[in-house]
Amino acid sequence: MTESIKFINLSSTLAKGPHALRGVFFCLAFVNIGALLTGCGSELVTIKPRITGLFDDKSSLVHEVREITVDAQSAMKRADQLLQQGNKDEALYYYVRVLEFDSENKVALNKIGAIHAGQGNNGPAETAYQLVLKLEPQNATALEGLGLIQLNTGKQAEAKQSLAAAVAVDPSLWRSFNGLGLIADQNGDYSNASQYYESALKTKPNMPMLVNNLGYSKYLSGDWRGAMQLFDAVSKLDAKYNPAWLNQGLVYARQGDDAAAIQAFMHVLDEADAYNNLGYIYMLNDNAHAASEYFQKAISLSPTYHKLANENLKRLQASEN
Repeated sequence: MTESIKFINLSSTLAKGPHALRGVFFCLAFVNIGALLTGCGSELVTIKPRITGLFDDKSSLVHEVREITVDAQSAMKRADQLLQQGNKDEALYYYVRVLEFDSENKVALNKIGAIHAGQGNNGPAETAYQLVLKLEPQNATALEGLGLIQLNTGKQAEAKQSLAAAVAVDPSLWRSFNGLGLIADQNGDYSNASQYYESALKTKPNMPMLVNNLGYSKYLSGDWRGAMQLFDAVSKLDAKYNPAWLNQGLVYARQGDDAAAIQAFMHVLDEADAYNNLGYIYMLNDNAHAASEYFQKAISLSPTYHKLANENLKRLQASEN
């Protein structure tokens, strides 16, 4: 599952407001188990008496299934091997095969949910997690998986409930703490947001994404100095972690240090795009003069037509009329 990361993509996200300055993750229907093999909008697959639709009957894989997956244990072993190799589609086949032998296998259902969630197939993923929770209401893995889907489909209240239940069962679930931090930030509860990120960091110390998220939370709370210290720490942990450089540029721009902002942006962007981003920040801060200057600078630096900078300049000029 794609993780939720806070960073700026200025020209496309700043217009959505301060809480849009982050990258966050994903047909919802309860279907029969056969649907777990398919993505949204795909034809349902019947898994009993045998699975069809995913692989051709004549494929070597299907013949192999008949030979080695004679029970849930062998099917699970094969699925885990394939998943470890990165072959998620074939692994999914075998996890569903496990359910033919053991329809209440929570491990297989959670793996099915995780694969589908990672591929953006939220319907079957949510179904798999819900089936686990019917069998075991306090299953932390299913609670977290469901909560992260809810978070990224805009169901904030449900996500908060699911993720809080997950960490109550297993305090090592850093993704759940990160999700709770995102929700707290979105609601302006920066104190609790910081605590959630710090709880996540206890399990994943020095993880760039989490340190960056903590820094962005401090930025939102007005603690620009604390935020910059954390963004700088992320860059030292991983110099190629682009969100931290972009967030450093954002803070420098808010502090009026335009030269430092451009240098930070240019760790990720070319010079023309860096000036366009800086101009966009000033436009949002109602500094039309500086915004216009930097948009024009971006246009002059671009070897080809800089569509975004030109569009931003036109928007700025239209707002002044």
